[in-house]
Amino acid sequence: MRVVFAENLEYSLGARDLLEGVSLELYHGDRLALVGANGSGKTTLLRLLTGELEPVRGRVHRPEGVYLELLEQDPRFGPGDTVEGVLKSGFARLERLEAELARLETGLADPEVYHRWEELHERFEALGGYKRRSNYESVLKGLRFEGREGERVAVLSGGEARRLALGALLLSGADALFLDEPTNHLDLEMVDWLVGFLSGYGGAAVTISHDRNFLDRVTRRVAWLRRGRLRFYEGNYSAFRAQRAAQEEQEAREYANWLKEKERREGILEQARRWAPSSAKHARRMHSLEARMEQFLQEAPPELEGPDAVVRMRFPVEAPGPGRVLEASHLRKGFGGRVLFDLEHLLVSRGERIAVIGPNGAGKTTLVKVLLGQLPSDDPAGRVRTGPGVRVGYYDQKLSGFDPELTLFETLYRLLGEKAHAALGAWMFPYEAQFKQVKNLSGGERARLALLSLSLQQANLLVLDEPTNHLDLETVEALEQALLAYEGTLLLVSHDLFFLDQLATRTWHVRDGRFDDYPAPPGEYLERRKVAVVPEPSRPAPPAAPAKPQPKREKSKWHLERERERLEAAIAELEARLSALHAEANQPGLTPQDYARIAAEEAGLRERLEGFYARWGELADV
Repeated sequence: MRVVFAENLEYSLGARDLLEGVSLELYHGDRLALVGANGSGKTTLLRLLTGELEPVRGRVHRPEGVYLELLEQDPRFGPGDTVEGVLKSGFARLERLEAELARLETGLADPEVYHRWEELHERFEALGGYKRRSNYESVLKGLRFEGREGERVAVLSGGEARRLALGALLLSGADALFLDEPTNHLDLEMVDWLVGFLSGYGGAAVTISHDRNFLDRVTRRVAWLRRGRLRFYEGNYSAFRAQRAAQEEQEAREYANWLKEKERREGILEQARRWAPSSAKHARRMHSLEARMEQFLQEAPPELEGPDAVVRMRFPVEAPGPGRVLEASHLRKGFGGRVLFDLEHLLVSRGERIAVIGPNGAGKTTLVKVLLGQLPSDDPAGRVRTGPGVRVGYYDQKLSGFDPELTLFETLYRLLGEKAHAALGAWMFPYEAQFKQVKNLSGGERARLALLSLSLQQANLLVLDEPTNHLDLETVEALEQALLAYEGTLLLVSHDLFFLDQLATRTWHVRDGRFDDYPAPPGEYLERRKVAVVPEPSRPAPPAAPAKPQPKREKSKWHLERERERLEAAIAELEARLSALHAEANQPGLTPQDYARIAAEEAGLRERLEGFYARWGELADV
């Protein structure tokens, strides 16, 4: 089913043409990544598709009854809204579709009614209509709102409010989800959950994200918005990068060959012009060569587009620092009656690149602040020592050390004097933007200002807490290249697994009061951790009791769908209990009796699941 069709869209922002002749078509099941530099018009295009903005030229066609939903960067809720109320707000649409299906069921003998019912039923099923209760439970658990259903939205933090908006969007029953940076404020486990949830969603999904690992897992086509034009590539983001690199190489080769041929023809034509006055034959030859040259120039390939301007980042180091960069002992921190971490000893050596990972709220940033001396250890014996000559650079996206009333130029002038304009220009701040007050900067501008400040410090220990948030993909890749060339020691807190795997050689995992230290990138660590789950004991399942014969009673398709919905909710609950058992099996200090109890409970759960899966399979074929 086609959900939206945009044709020859044009849109201007002031004197700047943002979109020029953009066309796009989306169907149920499409998985599209929308990529391009910050300011290229990606979010504007999504707002045009949903009808929030009107194009200067062109048209957007949305079939009657189609519903499109955009994830807002700054969601707003009512003062009395609760978590449950917000998440279930989208159910009303699905309930209307369900009521229409029930009404049509009474007249299925009519071919026209049956055709309408079949179309509506297919759409209802694709949008999660039969799974809305199990989807609701899944969102509560996956985005960590379980047990908080009655909580007022007004008390949520900014990150929690954005997660809640994401959950409401996923449950909205929309025909197309426009996901603008959906992984912001999600940890690695939440991102994994979101990938799984989207895999079962039958509508269209368009994703803008700086997380390359996430894009690779959830998209099958890429739309590249550049200089007002949209180009499409088959495959995920990594495939797009490979195709684009090959395409640029081919275009450069073809253009170089054309220039070489043009130079050769110009030489021949110049010689013919010199000889033309000597005879009529030479004059005719010159006119023939001029005509062919004109045709050759008309068939010229398009001139190569120069590369998009990107930040040229460098993090210079004045001196490499000592071999023992940082050493800590007896570090303990708790919050709300639970222990975040308790470390006897920790050593960071020169040149190490450490990734700090873990769920939101596990204590990653707290650990970093204790190591930097910004927070004390709860243990009175706690000590943190930096080696002689260690100079720490801390990435602070909150810009706590900056005066919010000053402009960008005034801020940099205090650091660089007359070089302030040039430095801001090199970091992609146009001249007019340099007079914005710090308090009015966008998320991307704040991130670039924080990184610019960091680049001036010549620190030999860089501590970066979520540096890729609010950066576009091109800037993330520029940051990645700069950090690969950095000669000091790195401590990185991030949920961007692709970014971390490119840079880190050591992983610290903070979770449930535990601290794991692993000498490899986080991708390898997480993969090894997955296979460490205790295997299921190999023992025959007890024979199922023979079923008692029941009188055969025909059920309507409607009732069968209701039964399948109940089964899916039960399956989700049993799978969640299995996951909890696996997590328990990974805890240290378990006795053989504990493992035996876990194995027995797991066997019982799997037996029940087998029966549910079998019945669900029967219903799926109805």
